[in-house]
Amino acid sequence: MNPAKQLKIVYSSAPVDATSVYMHWVLGQDDPSHFAITYAQHFYELAKKFNAKSWLISSRDKKGFIQDNDFRVEFRSLKYQSRSSIAYFAGQIWSGLRLISSTILFKANILIVTEDRTFWFLLGILPLCGIKVIPTIHCTLWPKYKRPSTVQRIIQKLNSWFFRYGCVEICVVSEDIKDQIVKITNGRSRPIRTFIPAYRREFLDDIKSQSRNTESETFQVLFAGRVESSKGIYLLLEVAKKIISIKPNCVFNICGTGSQVEGLKAAALEAGIEKQFVLYGHCDRDKLREMYEMSQVIVVPTTKDFVEGFNKVVAEGVIMGKPIVTSPVCPALSIVKDAAVEVAPDNVDDYFNAIFKLATDRNFYQQKQRNAIALRDQFFTYSNSWEAHVEDVVRKFCRNNSDFSKYGQKATQRPRLSADSKPIFGPKEINS
Repeated sequence: MNPAKQLKIVYSSAPVDATSVYMHWVLGQDDPSHFAITYAQHFYELAKKFNAKSWLISSRDKKGFIQDNDFRVEFRSLKYQSRSSIAYFAGQIWSGLRLISSTILFKANILIVTEDRTFWFLLGILPLCGIKVIPTIHCTLWPKYKRPSTVQRIIQKLNSWFFRYGCVEICVVSEDIKDQIVKITNGRSRPIRTFIPAYRREFLDDIKSQSRNTESETFQVLFAGRVESSKGIYLLLEVAKKIISIKPNCVFNICGTGSQVEGLKAAALEAGIEKQFVLYGHCDRDKLREMYEMSQVIVVPTTKDFVEGFNKVVAEGVIMGKPIVTSPVCPALSIVKDAAVEVAPDNVDDYFNAIFKLATDRNFYQQKQRNAIALRDQFFTYSNSWEAHVEDVVRKFCRNNSDFSKYGQKATQRPRLSADSKPIFGPKEINS
């Protein structure tokens, strides 16, 4: 094949350890630190299918790169996002200009990009350079239950132009994101596709699922995620106080790290429930799987202040056959409603009533559990995945471009992963 006609794709991804994912991928393995198939791995498989020269830029705060024949992987931190507003806006502009420059110098045909790297409207210059942009959006554009600020409204007004004219198609992980794009574009956006996280069916192997059998056994409630106020951990503590005062055999297990770990521990100790409200800190894959297995209910109490993504904890709870307690702040609720107890956002009483009913009404609990099992196949279906949807968009581009028309036909089967190359690993970024 003429190298000049080789498809070139840049992917600006979320903060994933893309080098670790790549090293496992070339060996035909999933990265063992994740339950879901990572979007980075989806991208590597996508690039392989199209024989594309590819460049993945992860926003994780890490040094390192990989240069392996047609694959290039590096990290570009977004540390400025945790600083002042001025630093944030300056960082977004600088990061966007750097991404635009890299994409042009790479002579890319396609840029696949997630949110957070830059303001969407800045990327509108790339189509003028003949580069097709595919946004893949994992979080809502603004908190669902809060009115955007004046600055946010100005930014979204500018972004609306990009979603109308600056991209080929838009891939989103939830209907909430789709609704917001439709709103800011007055229904005139480019076509929108909805994907969901993908899992291997082997995830179910050897699951030790706990059923709710007797009123006397310990009832385990699991929270897994960042230990931050916006994730609802203090709301959950208030719920725990109320339930434990009535049902002392109820235990709340908190898995994750964050800025509020010590504060939450101290609050649980002050409330006298430290033995029933237990913080485990970071849990690796095996430990977290064990926590899923021993739990009866998964609770996701994200507050209205948080810009929520799909929240894979919901998917993993359903795959494990666990009832979910969450509010519409969590976009994943829309596709698992039959397995969930829906509550009002930030409402302690609603969360209390939902968990208490699951703990005391055996028939209600078992119905939700059966519903969860019935819903889990959607997460094992390739056609629902990020890779499948982005692949379709790329194939459309190829069909309409004579240089790449040979890739326009849909593959009859997914190619198997291979380990036929020897990657080169380095200690620092490659600068464009």
